[in-house]
Order: sequence, then C-alpha cells, then structure tokens
Amino acid sequence: MLPLSKAHHAAFDRELFTIDEDYRLRVNPEFETESDVLQRTVVEQHEDHIAVPDGSLDPAYVQQHNLMIEWV
Repeated sequence: MLPLSKAHHAAFDRELFTIDEDYRLRVNPEFETESDVLQRTVVEQHEDHIAVPDGSLDPAYVQQHNLMIEWV
C-alpha cells in the first residue's frame, strides 16, 4: 500500500497520474490543476523517481493498474 493524501488518492483513482515499474511518477498529459499542492507534488515531479518503502507497493499491482490506463 502506498500512503496518499485524500487529494492524491483521488487524482490517482481518476488516472491523472500513476507510478511505473521503475517507481517514476507518470502524469497524464491532459492533467491540468489549479491546486498548488498537486502542481508541485505531481505535475512538476513528472518522471521523477519516488521513494517507496520496501514492500509497500506490489510491482504486480502497478503493472496491472497501468495496463488499464490508455495514456501510459
């Protein structure tokens, strides 16, 4: 499980961003936000590696999740 804030969880569920198999942040090219927080922590971090605590994110889940997203 990857801990996310309520706003980040909602954006993730809406497929506005995801994490790839190399733990890089991938942002939907159509994602636009007026939220300073989401702008700084998601949009501006596109392709950055994120720190994921060992065992907190199942690579199989990431792969399965990303198969459902057309823009990935």
